[in-house]
Amino acid sequence: RLMLLSTAAAGLVAAAVSPAFAGEVEKSVTMGGRVNRAIVVTDNGEATTVSQIDPTSVSGSRFGVNGTAKSESMTIGAHFELGLQANPSTGSQTQGAASSLNIRHSYVSIANDMGTLKIGHTWSADALTLSNALHGTGNAGFTDGFVNSGEELRVTGTAGNGTGSSGVTVGGVGAIHGAGRQSTVVYTTPNMSGFSANLGYGQEQHGAAQVTYGGDFDGTKVQAQGSWGSRGGTIKSEASASLAVALAGGLNGSVAYSKQNRVTNATVRDPDFWSLQVGYTMGANAISLWGSQQDDAAANGDDARTIGVTVEHQLSDYGTSIYGGVSNLDYDTTLTKYDDLTSGWVGIRVNF
Repeated sequence: RLMLLSTAAAGLVAAAVSPAFAGEVEKSVTMGGRVNRAIVVTDNGEATTVSQIDPTSVSGSRFGVNGTAKSESMTIGAHFELGLQANPSTGSQTQGAASSLNIRHSYVSIANDMGTLKIGHTWSADALTLSNALHGTGNAGFTDGFVNSGEELRVTGTAGNGTGSSGVTVGGVGAIHGAGRQSTVVYTTPNMSGFSANLGYGQEQHGAAQVTYGGDFDGTKVQAQGSWGSRGGTIKSEASASLAVALAGGLNGSVAYSKQNRVTNATVRDPDFWSLQVGYTMGANAISLWGSQQDDAAANGDDARTIGVTVEHQLSDYGTSIYGGVSNLDYDTTLTKYDDLTSGWVGIRVNF
């Protein structure tokens, strides 16, 4: 993997050291971002709580700057994006006055007919495989990212209101699979008849790869992805695959699966994750019904099952989406039983 990535990088850099004349290069800078706010109402089996959050686990508020220098043969870019969130969703119940300032992206890119090379802090080469979908309700959350990710479960039978007492959150047990952002080098091939591939090498010598296909067959859209990535800690690697289909009439669906490979341990099973979604879009409106199952995440017998319904309405002329959803999480381990957690939310995301 490292040899292939080095070969691609050498080709792109070789093109970069033979630049076009200065008069042929167009330079531009764009800025933009979004503000996203949601109100979440949660019943943990004993008490009901209301929180206003920035849904960082789905689409947190941010601000970014992109600078490019473009000629007919090559484009060089600098990309920077900050996450700016007041009361991020990961602490929605216990940290009502919390704030978050974080670097989401900070990388440079070189692109030409041979593909694109990214160097810096950005998505791993195998990221977003489990997010592959055509349902149109992504701002309202999905099986690998929950608006209510910071809501805490209550241990069955415990006294008090149960809020913040267990330390077990929706995001902590419902979606631990999938890759994120890191300091990495990623090469992306040109699109070849609908196919493209990512090849990356990240911090702490973690490699990753992803193959993507996208096609449109008389109005029927198909998106498929498969990926593999090295991990750290107790997880050695993870393999994932997903398929999404949207019919011309508005009906759509997707399925995703992921399997993690633990560092050699004869007594603990490898964790796996699957999700299934069915939805319908009509103009600016979309609705989606989905469910996911995650097994053996921390120990044998861990079982997290989530079902949900999400809706979204697009106000495209305003760069705005209004969304909502309802979900139920059923989580138990071999040692502890938790009450089901039911949440509902409404939110608005404004792009600028």
